[in-house]
Amino acid sequence: MQRKTDRKNLQGEETRVRILEETMRLVINHGYAGTTLAMVRRATGVSASSIYWHFANKESLIAAALEHTYRIQASRLPNWLDTPPSTVRRDDLYAELIRSPAAGANMEYWRVGLQLAVSRPQEPILARDRFLQIRRESVEWLAQWWERTWPADMEQKDLASTLLGQFTVGIRESEVLNLDGLRRLEAEPLNKLIAACLDEIARRVVEIAAERPLEELPASEPQAFVMTPDGSREVFVRATKDVIMELGYDGVTIARVCEKAGLPASSLYWFFKDKDELIATVIENSCQRWALTRQLSHPRPADGDWSVLTRGYILSSLNGSSGGGVLALGLLLLLQRSDQVYAGRQELKLVIQDAYEMTMSWFQKMFAPMLEEPEHADLAKYFTECFFRLLESSLLNKQIEERIWDPALLADLISTALYRVARQVQDGTIVLDLTSR
Repeated sequence: MQRKTDRKNLQGEETRVRILEETMRLVINHGYAGTTLAMVRRATGVSASSIYWHFANKESLIAAALEHTYRIQASRLPNWLDTPPSTVRRDDLYAELIRSPAAGANMEYWRVGLQLAVSRPQEPILARDRFLQIRRESVEWLAQWWERTWPADMEQKDLASTLLGQFTVGIRESEVLNLDGLRRLEAEPLNKLIAACLDEIARRVVEIAAERPLEELPASEPQAFVMTPDGSREVFVRATKDVIMELGYDGVTIARVCEKAGLPASSLYWFFKDKDELIATVIENSCQRWALTRQLSHPRPADGDWSVLTRGYILSSLNGSSGGGVLALGLLLLLQRSDQVYAGRQELKLVIQDAYEMTMSWFQKMFAPMLEEPEHADLAKYFTECFFRLLESSLLNKQIEERIWDPALLADLISTALYRVARQVQDGTIVLDLTSR
């Protein structure tokens, strides 16, 4: 009798795991809003009654699937806290970044979580809340690692540790924003560069903390949809933005947009052929605003210190984005899988690629004397990627976190760190072997 009971329990657990794994696969491919229990039933071959035996509804199922996938991946990751700190923090960071998996390696579930986290639903979503909790746990775990690296007499250790924990998590997350591998570089020198920048950010934090408070600011509240008399077309566009922010791009339907706008579908079809054209219009508007904050073009300063220029660029990018605005719409689009193509996605891709190339050209001017050396030929390319990863980390944290950091502080940290590391590469303190890249 006991064996029969054990066998039945085992079969039940195997069924539960199969449901969770197939659900996660479906959500990765179709998004949260696009995944239904009927799809899960067809994919697993499990009856609806069996699915409901294990899970009350779709929301609890997807939350459990996210939790299940996270726990499996977490069990395979090295624990930074298990590694005794060495005398050189930069080397420890480099070693751990190398050991951590790339975002594309079985980390698609994190992309799903970020899609949910970046959105601002009106009603609580269990899977979103669970991912935010998982993300907070990751930040807290890394904050513990950072805490043991601070000077013994340093004040504001808790705030500093949280700040660096968020930076580290955000940098890992920024990998999933890399469209189609357009910015793929060799992991070893890139991680060495990122580790050096994180180390210099931490040094700058110590300096600032000795002078003034490390301030946190409350995140901006999402703006509620308000009907205005400026024409039905714009009303539909703004209503679509709100639906995207609540449910993501996959959650947009004509019915939901019309309900949000308070207008009939017959009015919508006067302006837009179908849902795809409506979404494309929203993306096009976002691209135009996104492009305005993605240009870095100044001549090389006479004293060679270009940190003030990058500081202004970063500050402009952070101040020019707000919850529910172009930042969120752009991040949500970048977090879409490449095989889920919207008419305007290619335009955003080109805008970002153009900004990336312009930034790399700018870094080439800043590094001009060094680039003639074979070992530094690709230096501008790697600094550009590092620059974008640090900026995107800040943008992600700004959109997701309940409390954010003063944009001026973040701009100071990133710009100072990049310039200091550049000087260290120049004087040979940091060696990046790029000759064979």
